[in-house]
Amino acid sequence: MARLTGTMVLGIVSMMTLGIVDTWFISLLGTRQLAAIGFIIPVYMIFVSVALGMGMGISSVTSRLIGEARHDAAARYVTDAQILALLLSVVIAIAVGFSFTAIFSAMGATPQVLPHISNYMIVLVFGLPVIMVAVIGGNTLRAIGAIKTSALLSTLMALLNLALDPLLIFGPGPFPALGMQGAALASVIAATTAAIGAVCILAIKEKLLLFNLPRLRHLRENWGELLQIGVPAMLANVMTPFAAAIMTTLIAGFGAEAVAGFGVGARIETICLILVFALSATLPMFIGQNLGAGNTARAHRALFGCLKFSLFFQIAVYLLLLALSPWIAPAFSSDAEVIRVINTFICILPLTYGAHAVVILVMVSLNVMRRPRLGLLLIIIRLIALYLPLAYIGGRLWGITGMFAGAAVGNVIAGIIAYRVIRKICAG
Repeated sequence: MARLTGTMVLGIVSMMTLGIVDTWFISLLGTRQLAAIGFIIPVYMIFVSVALGMGMGISSVTSRLIGEARHDAAARYVTDAQILALLLSVVIAIAVGFSFTAIFSAMGATPQVLPHISNYMIVLVFGLPVIMVAVIGGNTLRAIGAIKTSALLSTLMALLNLALDPLLIFGPGPFPALGMQGAALASVIAATTAAIGAVCILAIKEKLLLFNLPRLRHLRENWGELLQIGVPAMLANVMTPFAAAIMTTLIAGFGAEAVAGFGVGARIETICLILVFALSATLPMFIGQNLGAGNTARAHRALFGCLKFSLFFQIAVYLLLLALSPWIAPAFSSDAEVIRVINTFICILPLTYGAHAVVILVMVSLNVMRRPRLGLLLIIIRLIALYLPLAYIGGRLWGITGMFAGAAVGNVIAGIIAYRVIRKICAG
């Protein structure tokens, strides 16, 4: 697990670092643009979560088939699943393209911020299908054990996006200054490159993409199996950015500066959880292949080892974040209120990321254990029954500080529940 996750960290670090640098470049355009990306992030992450849910459904079954040495069945399944995922992404892109103005208005985006959101989304919607292919391609590569290849593709995508951001946003030399549209275009170009790379590797090297017409019976069976696992996993993944969208709506009541600060905090959260995301990418593959090979005890040891390690690691991350906090907020804004919101976020929520990590790792493990509905239930309990209600109550009582404190308490309670659930399942 250490070797596999260590390799995957490279790709995750690249992607998460890209997110924070991308936000920093946009912050140079102004507070309204920073507020715009604060609204966009949770909505965009809903789509990414749909892709990750589909990817989990693919990797869960694929890892077991590889563990059982059934390569031909895995190739048919991966091909049919990719077809369904691509069709779904096109439908989502069309729906978002016609409704994003209404969505962000309902979230509380002001008339001053909406034009910047529109500039970004007009470009992004055309790239959603290739983003879906890139995410699922990475999941599939991890499911077959090609962790290094997946990490290298993620790193390539991040570096290309990073290189294109200043060129397309600010327009030095012969490049046009596209502002928010440039930021979106950089992401789409980078995702397209990664998607092409993933498809070529899966088709040519791994022989897991077939180009013959599928039989209707195979499509029905494979799509049914994918949806059985993928839909609960998709819903579980979507719940987190959906909750973030609701949190953004609640925070919008405190002003655009509060939204801008929370948007930076959301990027900081992804950086803090880098190792957890890497584990969530490799642990299901490890568990699935060991369960497929009949090594149940080894799979359980890996799971609980990862849970304990994540708790201690996130404490260390929190202490490091506190030490760096005097320099973090001023790097993103000179506005006093934005800085205050960022610092408040850093002091409260990251303290509970260990508990958050437990929920994430238990959820992805339940997916590969063929208990995706239970994983979905845990996410619903965390977000709908705990995180959002407690954040709302805290916000009503003590403002932004109370909102973050309520969300933190929800993380802790959910982590305890998730740990007790997985202990009972593995003991049975």
